[in-house]
Amino acid sequence: MRWVVLACLLLAGCGAAPARTTASQVPLTIGGKPVVDAQGLQMQAEAELSYTLSFGYVARAGDAVSCWFARTGAQAEVDRRLWCGPVQVPGTAAATDWVPVPLKEVEQNDGGVRLEVQPPQVPDPGSRSTPVGKLVRTDGREADADQGGKLAGPDFLAVQPDDGRALPEAAGLVRDDQLALRITGYGSPEAWSTEKGELRAEHGVRLRVLRLSVERLRETDTAFRQAPWSGWLPQPPEAALQVPGKRHPLPMDRLPETGSVFVVYTVPDAGGQEALALSTVGAKSLEQRVEVPSGVALGEVFPALRRPPGPASPTPVAHKLKVGGAEGALEVQRVRLGRQRPVNVDGQQYGLATASAPDRALLELRLQGRDLPQTAGAALTKDLVAVTLPDGSRAPLVGARYGGDTFPVAVVVEVPADARSVSVAVTAGTVDLPILGATPIEPGDPVAVPLDF
Repeated sequence: MRWVVLACLLLAGCGAAPARTTASQVPLTIGGKPVVDAQGLQMQAEAELSYTLSFGYVARAGDAVSCWFARTGAQAEVDRRLWCGPVQVPGTAAATDWVPVPLKEVEQNDGGVRLEVQPPQVPDPGSRSTPVGKLVRTDGREADADQGGKLAGPDFLAVQPDDGRALPEAAGLVRDDQLALRITGYGSPEAWSTEKGELRAEHGVRLRVLRLSVERLRETDTAFRQAPWSGWLPQPPEAALQVPGKRHPLPMDRLPETGSVFVVYTVPDAGGQEALALSTVGAKSLEQRVEVPSGVALGEVFPALRRPPGPASPTPVAHKLKVGGAEGALEVQRVRLGRQRPVNVDGQQYGLATASAPDRALLELRLQGRDLPQTAGAALTKDLVAVTLPDGSRAPLVGARYGGDTFPVAVVVEVPADARSVSVAVTAGTVDLPILGATPIEPGDPVAVPLDF
């Protein structure tokens, strides 16, 4: 009986969620045959679910968690799964979720169908799971799957759209070259209103609310849409919220491409450090963490990633030059500063270049020719684009993306992580360009490109 006692403790009592009680028990059938020892199946499933709760795979979302059969339409016919809840799957909305527990048929005879409880099918973070039919217990009680989600237990974490309500300001940034998360607000309310009603923390935990501004740079930056790639595609980064005793993944499909969300979660009454983490995945992996709500960096710091990736409103600058006698300009349309940038490798394939040290950064200059001859000469002219640092030294070229024009659509150089400006010019010379042949290039004065964003 010890496992039953353990289940009762972890499930906050052996009671059930609020439900309508009928006068007499309702027979439960599968395939028209009675379910043998249906009450025992409920108890075994609740014991299994106790471990799911204790490891924080789901959070309690009501006064008690218990396991129910689900009707499939006919009066007595039920699903071949038990549904245990109400719970909340971390990363979903602040609503009621249920964990399905499969039932395996082991015997069937005239007396009924005998079933065996299987391990719970715990939904992935951010994925909801709810039964379709009315829930029913062996004692005849019935309940709806949607029970409002009014209590938040340990390990609770919900992601909600930002509806603009007031929240105390906070500041912090964690980003890589594919995702930027900015802390803009933080609070510890006694209650928080959701679309399902007022949410409160259960005894022993407290509510926290974090406002996050999200920019999925991977989606908004055309550089990462190149194809084909040499080797593996760049892997999406992984965001997480760390609270005392738990690391909660923040599911990407719950975050907007650009915009703001509320992350509503619980922490123990005793408190402890909270942190927002971002893991860059791949051969050049990196984890960054900032304290919540102060925004102070924890662990190794990459200064370039403590800065925005570029200006909010880029101002193009034009470098005047002559190519084969034609007067025009090479325009720097925008810049990107970070740790990794896509570049051409092995001809027409792409790879991910990475800064050589934590105190270095990759600077990408997006280029566009104006009134210049057009030919596929970028592979020949990339080395002519000189990026000069304030101390007069030339920033080493890391790579380029060619496109189909005379000059590359982008050049990538390595600069100090704290660089605040560079100058750009094309080196004079004669280049043997496709179709055009030997073509003289006569540059004008270098142009300054500010990096004070």
